[in-house]
Amino acid sequence: MRKRIKDLAYTLKINKKNLLELSASLDKNESSFYKNWDEPKTDEKGQPRIENGVVLTRPINAPVNKLKYIQSQLLNNVLYKLKIPEYFFGGIKKKDGVLNARHHQGNKYFFLTDLKNFYPSVHFTSVEKALRKEGFYPDVAKLITRICTKEGAIPQGCPTSSFLASLVVYHSCDDLFEKYKKEGLKVSVYVDDITISSPVNFKERTPLILEELRSRGLKINFKKTHYCTKNPIVTGIQVKNNGISSLPHTFDYSVDLTRSEASRNGHIQRIKYVKRIAKNAP
Repeated sequence: MRKRIKDLAYTLKINKKNLLELSASLDKNESSFYKNWDEPKTDEKGQPRIENGVVLTRPINAPVNKLKYIQSQLLNNVLYKLKIPEYFFGGIKKKDGVLNARHHQGNKYFFLTDLKNFYPSVHFTSVEKALRKEGFYPDVAKLITRICTKEGAIPQGCPTSSFLASLVVYHSCDDLFEKYKKEGLKVSVYVDDITISSPVNFKERTPLILEELRSRGLKINFKKTHYCTKNPIVTGIQVKNNGISSLPHTFDYSVDLTRSEASRNGHIQRIKYVKRIAKNAP
Protein backbone atom coordinates (compact mmCIF):
# COMPACT_ATOMS: atom_id res chain seq x y z
CA MET A 1 0.00 0.00 0.00
CA ARG A 2 3.00 2.32 0.33
CA LYS A 3 4.14 1.78 -3.26
CA ARG A 4 1.00 1.86 -5.39
CA ILE A 5 -2.21 3.86 -5.27
CA LYS A 6 -4.00 0.68 -6.36
CA ASP A 7 -2.86 -1.08 -3.18
CA LEU A 8 -3.77 1.93 -1.02
CA ALA A 9 -7.27 1.94 -2.50
CA TYR A 10 -7.63 -1.78 -1.78
CA THR A 11 -6.59 -1.21 1.85
CA LEU A 12 -9.16 1.58 2.15
CA LYS A 13 -11.86 -0.61 0.55
CA ILE A 14 -12.53 1.90 -2.18
CA ASN A 15 -12.18 1.77 -5.95
CA LYS A 16 -8.95 3.39 -7.19
CA LYS A 17 -10.89 5.50 -9.68
CA ASN A 18 -13.17 6.81 -6.93
CA LEU A 19 -10.20 7.61 -4.72
CA LEU A 20 -8.55 9.65 -7.47
CA GLU A 21 -11.87 11.36 -8.26
CA LEU A 22 -12.14 12.37 -4.59
CA SER A 23 -8.69 13.92 -4.76
CA ALA A 24 -9.61 15.81 -7.93
CA SER A 25 -12.83 17.06 -6.36
CA LEU A 26 -10.87 18.36 -3.37
CA ASP A 27 -8.63 20.28 -5.75
CA LYS A 28 -11.67 21.89 -7.38
CA ASN A 29 -13.79 22.70 -4.32
CA GLU A 30 -12.46 21.38 -1.01
CA SER A 31 -14.68 23.72 1.04
CA SER A 32 -17.73 21.63 0.09
CA PHE A 33 -16.21 18.67 1.94
CA TYR A 34 -16.05 20.42 5.32
CA LYS A 35 -18.27 21.95 7.96
CA ASN A 36 -16.55 24.89 9.62
CA TRP A 37 -17.15 26.69 12.91
CA ASP A 38 -15.27 28.42 15.69
CA GLU A 39 -15.05 26.57 18.99
CA PRO A 40 -14.30 28.43 22.25
CA LYS A 41 -10.96 27.59 23.84
CA THR A 42 -11.29 26.46 27.45
CA ASP A 43 -9.08 26.46 30.51
CA GLU A 44 -8.28 23.53 32.81
CA LYS A 45 -11.70 23.87 34.43
CA GLY A 46 -13.52 23.77 31.12
CA GLN A 47 -14.37 27.47 31.25
CA PRO A 48 -14.03 29.73 28.17
CA ARG A 49 -10.67 31.47 27.92
CA ILE A 50 -10.96 35.26 27.64
CA GLU A 51 -8.23 37.63 26.54
CA ASN A 52 -8.72 41.41 26.46
CA GLY A 53 -12.45 40.88 26.93
CA VAL A 54 -12.73 38.55 23.93
CA VAL A 55 -13.50 34.82 24.10
CA LEU A 56 -10.67 32.93 22.42
CA THR A 57 -11.71 30.43 19.76
CA ARG A 58 -10.13 27.85 17.48
CA PRO A 59 -11.36 27.09 13.93
CA ILE A 60 -12.79 23.62 13.48
CA ASN A 61 -12.86 22.06 10.02
CA ALA A 62 -14.80 18.82 10.25
CA PRO A 63 -14.93 16.58 7.15
CA VAL A 64 -18.28 15.32 5.97
CA ASN A 65 -19.65 12.31 4.14
CA LYS A 66 -17.19 10.29 2.04
CA LEU A 67 -14.14 12.36 3.02
CA LYS A 68 -14.67 11.65 6.72
CA TYR A 69 -15.05 7.94 5.98
CA ILE A 70 -11.87 7.82 3.88
CA GLN A 71 -9.88 9.74 6.50
CA SER A 72 -11.07 7.32 9.19
CA GLN A 73 -10.07 4.38 7.00
CA LEU A 74 -6.66 5.95 6.44
CA LEU A 75 -6.14 6.44 10.15
CA ASN A 76 -7.19 2.95 11.22
CA ASN A 77 -5.81 0.87 8.36
CA VAL A 78 -2.75 2.83 7.21
CA LEU A 79 -1.46 5.44 9.63
CA TYR A 80 -1.87 3.38 12.80
CA LYS A 81 0.39 0.77 11.18
CA LEU A 82 3.31 3.21 11.33
CA LYS A 83 5.61 3.08 14.34
CA ILE A 84 6.19 6.23 16.35
CA PRO A 85 8.40 6.34 19.49
CA GLU A 86 6.79 5.56 22.84
CA TYR A 87 7.12 9.17 24.02
CA PHE A 88 4.47 10.37 21.53
CA PHE A 89 0.99 10.37 23.06
CA GLY A 90 -1.18 12.69 20.96
CA GLY A 91 -3.24 11.12 18.21
CA ILE A 92 -1.78 7.71 18.99
CA LYS A 93 -4.05 4.70 19.46
CA LYS A 94 -4.68 3.77 23.12
CA LYS A 95 -2.77 6.80 24.40
CA ASP A 96 -4.03 10.00 25.99
CA GLY A 97 -3.14 12.97 28.17
CA VAL A 98 -3.29 10.95 31.38
CA LEU A 99 -0.73 8.44 30.11
CA ASN A 100 1.35 11.35 28.87
CA ALA A 101 1.43 12.82 32.38
CA ARG A 102 2.24 9.45 33.96
CA HIS A 103 5.26 9.21 31.66
CA HIS A 104 6.88 11.91 33.84
CA GLN A 105 5.81 10.53 37.21
CA GLY A 106 8.60 10.66 39.79
CA ASN A 107 10.51 13.60 38.29
CA LYS A 108 10.81 16.92 40.10
CA TYR A 109 11.88 19.44 37.46
CA PHE A 110 9.68 20.22 34.47
CA PHE A 111 9.95 22.29 31.33
CA LEU A 112 6.66 22.66 29.47
CA THR A 113 6.09 24.37 26.16
CA ASP A 114 3.25 24.69 23.68
CA LEU A 115 3.41 24.94 19.89
CA LYS A 116 1.73 28.07 18.55
CA ASN A 117 -1.10 27.76 16.00
CA PHE A 118 -0.05 24.16 15.70
CA TYR A 119 -2.34 22.61 13.10
CA PRO A 120 -2.36 25.56 10.67
CA SER A 121 1.44 25.75 10.94
CA VAL A 122 1.91 22.17 9.69
CA HIS A 123 2.30 22.73 5.96
CA PHE A 124 1.22 20.04 3.51
CA THR A 125 4.79 19.72 2.23
CA SER A 126 5.88 18.67 5.73
CA VAL A 127 3.16 16.01 5.79
CA GLU A 128 4.17 14.66 2.40
CA LYS A 129 7.84 14.66 3.37
CA ALA A 130 7.10 12.74 6.60
CA LEU A 131 5.08 10.12 4.69
CA ARG A 132 7.88 9.65 2.18
CA LYS A 133 10.30 9.08 5.05
CA GLU A 134 7.94 6.30 6.15
CA GLY A 135 8.44 4.58 2.82
CA PHE A 136 5.41 5.83 0.87
CA TYR A 137 6.17 6.37 -2.80
CA PRO A 138 5.79 9.99 -4.01
CA ASP A 139 2.40 9.61 -5.71
CA VAL A 140 0.93 7.70 -2.74
CA ALA A 141 2.29 10.19 -0.20
CA LYS A 142 0.93 13.07 -2.30
CA LEU A 143 -2.52 11.48 -2.50
CA ILE A 144 -2.75 10.84 1.26
CA THR A 145 -1.60 14.40 1.92
CA ARG A 146 -4.21 15.80 -0.45
CA ILE A 147 -6.99 13.87 1.28
CA CYS A 148 -5.91 14.91 4.79
CA THR A 149 -5.05 18.61 4.36
CA LYS A 150 -7.11 21.71 3.75
CA GLU A 151 -5.91 25.03 2.37
CA GLY A 152 -2.35 23.74 2.38
CA ALA A 153 -2.20 22.69 6.04
CA ILE A 154 -3.51 20.18 8.56
CA PRO A 155 -7.06 21.15 9.58
CA GLN A 156 -8.25 20.82 13.15
CA GLY A 157 -11.24 18.49 13.29
CA CYS A 158 -10.19 15.62 11.01
CA PRO A 159 -9.67 12.04 12.26
CA THR A 160 -6.15 11.99 10.77
CA SER A 161 -4.94 15.42 11.93
CA SER A 162 -3.45 14.62 15.34
CA PHE A 163 -1.57 11.56 14.10
CA LEU A 164 -0.16 13.31 11.04
CA ALA A 165 0.90 16.29 13.13
CA SER A 166 2.69 13.93 15.52
CA LEU A 167 4.33 12.20 12.56
CA VAL A 168 5.66 15.54 11.29
CA VAL A 169 7.05 16.47 14.71
CA TYR A 170 8.61 13.00 14.97
CA HIS A 171 10.48 13.31 11.70
CA SER A 172 11.48 16.89 12.48
CA CYS A 173 12.76 16.34 16.01
CA ASP A 174 13.28 12.67 16.81
CA ASP A 175 17.08 12.86 16.81
CA LEU A 176 16.84 15.89 19.07
CA PHE A 177 14.52 14.12 21.50
CA GLU A 178 16.76 11.05 21.47
CA LYS A 179 19.69 13.29 22.38
CA TYR A 180 17.74 14.70 25.34
CA LYS A 181 16.95 11.15 26.48
CA LYS A 182 20.63 10.18 26.36
CA GLU A 183 21.37 13.27 28.45
CA GLY A 184 19.06 11.99 31.19
CA LEU A 185 15.94 13.98 30.33
CA LYS A 186 12.49 12.48 29.89
CA VAL A 187 10.54 13.77 26.87
CA SER A 188 6.93 13.46 25.75
CA VAL A 189 4.86 14.99 22.99
CA TYR A 190 1.09 15.31 23.23
CA VAL A 191 -0.10 16.98 20.01
CA ASP A 192 1.08 20.59 20.55
CA ASP A 193 2.36 20.09 24.12
CA ILE A 194 6.00 19.19 24.67
CA THR A 195 7.05 18.19 28.18
CA ILE A 196 10.63 17.61 29.32
CA SER A 197 11.39 16.52 32.87
CA SER A 198 14.25 15.31 35.03
CA PRO A 199 15.02 14.32 38.63
CA VAL A 200 17.76 17.00 38.61
CA ASN A 201 17.62 20.73 37.89
CA PHE A 202 18.18 21.56 34.20
CA LYS A 203 16.82 25.10 34.08
CA GLU A 204 20.01 26.56 32.65
CA ARG A 205 19.58 24.32 29.58
CA THR A 206 16.08 25.50 28.67
CA PRO A 207 17.13 28.48 26.48
CA LEU A 208 19.17 26.10 24.32
CA ILE A 209 16.30 23.61 24.22
CA LEU A 210 13.98 26.34 22.93
CA GLU A 211 16.55 27.39 20.36
CA GLU A 212 16.93 23.80 19.16
CA LEU A 213 13.16 23.27 18.89
CA ARG A 214 12.77 26.47 16.90
CA SER A 215 15.62 25.45 14.61
CA ARG A 216 13.49 22.45 13.60
CA GLY A 217 10.68 24.69 12.42
CA LEU A 218 8.50 24.51 15.54
CA LYS A 219 6.72 27.73 16.51
CA ILE A 220 6.84 28.22 20.26
CA ASN A 221 3.98 29.75 22.25
CA PHE A 222 6.01 31.61 24.86
CA LYS A 223 2.89 32.46 26.88
CA LYS A 224 2.53 28.75 27.63
CA THR A 225 6.22 28.02 28.13
CA HIS A 226 7.50 27.68 31.67
CA TYR A 227 9.83 25.83 34.01
CA CYS A 228 8.47 24.53 37.30
CA THR A 229 9.34 22.28 40.20
CA LYS A 230 6.20 21.84 42.31
CA ASN A 231 3.30 19.62 41.25
CA PRO A 232 3.24 20.71 37.59
CA ILE A 233 0.12 20.30 35.49
CA VAL A 234 0.85 18.18 32.45
CA THR A 235 -1.91 17.79 29.83
CA GLY A 236 -4.60 18.40 32.44
CA ILE A 237 -3.12 16.13 35.11
CA GLN A 238 -1.18 17.06 38.25
CA VAL A 239 2.14 15.22 38.42
CA LYS A 240 3.67 14.56 41.83
CA ASN A 241 6.87 12.87 42.92
CA ASN A 242 4.96 9.76 43.96
CA GLY A 243 2.09 9.73 41.49
CA ILE A 244 -0.44 11.58 39.36
CA SER A 245 -3.80 13.05 40.28
CA SER A 246 -6.85 14.70 38.78
CA LEU A 247 -6.97 18.46 39.22
CA PRO A 248 -8.67 19.81 42.39
CA HIS A 249 -11.68 21.18 40.51
CA THR A 250 -12.45 17.66 39.20
CA PHE A 251 -13.02 16.46 42.76
CA ASP A 252 -15.09 19.57 43.56
CA TYR A 253 -17.28 19.16 40.48
CA SER A 254 -17.86 15.45 41.20
CA VAL A 255 -19.81 16.34 44.37
CA ASP A 256 -21.27 19.69 43.29
CA LEU A 257 -25.04 19.22 43.40
CA THR A 258 -25.59 22.36 41.33
CA ARG A 259 -24.13 20.50 38.35
CA SER A 260 -26.08 17.94 36.34
CA GLU A 261 -25.90 14.26 37.22
CA ALA A 262 -24.20 13.58 33.88
CA SER A 263 -21.56 16.20 34.63
CA ARG A 264 -20.89 14.86 38.12
CA ASN A 265 -20.68 11.31 36.84
CA GLY A 266 -18.26 12.38 34.09
CA HIS A 267 -15.91 13.83 36.69
CA ILE A 268 -16.27 10.76 38.89
CA GLN A 269 -15.29 8.52 35.97
CA ARG A 270 -12.35 10.80 35.23
CA ILE A 271 -11.09 10.48 38.81
CA LYS A 272 -11.44 6.68 38.70
CA TYR A 273 -9.57 6.48 35.40
CA VAL A 274 -6.68 8.62 36.61
CA LYS A 275 -6.43 6.53 39.81
CA ARG A 276 -6.37 3.33 37.79
CA ILE A 277 -3.63 4.62 35.49
CA ALA A 278 -1.61 5.84 38.47
CA LYS A 279 -1.98 2.48 40.20
CA ASN A 280 -0.78 0.58 37.13
CA ALA A 281 2.31 2.75 36.64
CA PRO A 282 5.32 0.73 35.49
